Order: sequence, then structure tokens, then C-alpha cells
Amino acid sequence: MTISADVMTISADVNCTEIPTGTRRVLFVGNPGAGTERTQWAVLRQWASDRGMESISECEGDVVCAIATEDVLDGLCTPSDAMAMQLARARGVPCVGVRDAHLLEAAI
Repeated sequence: MTISADVMTISADVNCTEIPTGTRRVLFVGNPGAGTERTQWAVLRQWASDRGMESISECEGDVVCAIATEDVLDGLCTPSDAMAMQLARARGVPCVGVRDAHLLEAAI
């Protein structure tokens, strides 16, 4: 991983940890607000679990997609959340918001 002090950049050649063959992970980034977003977040986590996918909050291993809160997508997030999204994008992981996650369901 390459991180510069002036501008945060991450090389795309990051393959963090080895995981067992067949394990699929969904990266959940952010802290959902009250109401609809929190409800959808819980439904998506259950959806992933029901399909044998592990829910994670850091971009490591084999990640099939990233689902982020609207705040994260708007850049209103912690440095840790921003780093997770930057890593996911650098690795070519499809990234969507909570409201648009249904678009990935058929592809996963």
C-alpha cells in the first residue's frame, strides 16, 4: 500500500488477507442514520448473510461489492470510511449507496 502525506493515494495492487476459497464479502461503509436508511441497511446485511456472504467494515480480502451510506458517498464520513471506499474503488469493487444496492442483488 502506498500512502503519501500530501495527497492520500492508494495503489490498486493491494490484496490484503487470504481467505478460504468461496468466501464472499460485502463491505458496509458508514453509520446509517435513523429511519429508512437504517432499515434498508439492516435488510441488506440480512440479505448478504442469507446468501452466505460475510459483512465487513474494512476493505480486505475478496470483496464482491461495497454498500455505503449517503453521507459516505457525499464525503461526510470518517477518514477510516473514506479509506475503505478509496481502497474498494482502487480494487475495482462495485460501490453503491444503500438506496441503490438493489441494483447489485442480481449480479452478486
